Amino acid sequence: MMPSFFIAHGAPLLAIEDNSYTQALNQLSDRLPRRPRAIVIFSAHWESPLQEVGSMDVYPTIHDFGGFPRELYEIQYPAKGDREIAEETYQLLQNAGVPVRMNEQRGLDHGHWVVLRMIYPDADVPVISLSVNPQLTVEQQYAIGRALVPLRAKDVLILGSGGTIHNFSFINMRETSGAAYDWAVEFENWLQNTLTAWNVEDLANYRSLAPHAEKAVPVYGSEHFVPLIYAMGAADDVRTAERLHISFRYNSLSHTIWQFGSAK
Repeated sequence: MMPSFFIAHGAPLLAIEDNSYTQALNQLSDRLPRRPRAIVIFSAHWESPLQEVGSMDVYPTIHDFGGFPRELYEIQYPAKGDREIAEETYQLLQNAGVPVRMNEQRGLDHGHWVVLRMIYPDADVPVISLSVNPQLTVEQQYAIGRALVPLRAKDVLILGSGGTIHNFSFINMRETSGAAYDWAVEFENWLQNTLTAWNVEDLANYRSLAPHAEKAVPVYGSEHFVPLIYAMGAADDVRTAERLHISFRYNSLSHTIWQFGSAK
């Protein structure tokens, strides 16, 4: 069985940087039991009220950001799709009662390709892109991930790409030493305790239970948090969680890698 992962995609600059976090991402494939047949990936930057499943022969690369170095806009990640796995993903969601539709037009945004490029830089593993819906409850988001458990038995790697702390109001662009606000550390510590205990009930009530949740996951911007829940639900059959990496950028932007389920 493949594990599933939540990976923070941070700022787009990660795509051209070399630091402890990018090095951890570069080595992530070493934790897998074998090379994946395909990758199913939820991106925080693809929001949709209806669950969408991307299916294309070759995905175009979307540069959905502004004000960054030209080098970033020259990056291409021409991943191929896998229509058979995309159709199976669609059917699993439909069978679980999840309203879902196929999308054969949308390319890979930076929530997809920044992460994928770090793990498989040659774009040689097929990709199925998935949208997120921050308006759903945690229980509903978890159920969407849980519907995809059978894919892991077919060597499909399931990823959630977002950020456990993502709030522009608290980003200090001048801080690059790795220092973090106390409140950010406290939120991540609570999250670590909750996930490793597989306490879905507390996770579902994180807004009232987690310290500083209103800063870490603003009500108007929870789309970066919810890919964590999809990835966790996708390992519901195993229910083990391990934080493989944590570091901070700009005082509050957290770079985390979570593995759900053991690689075996």
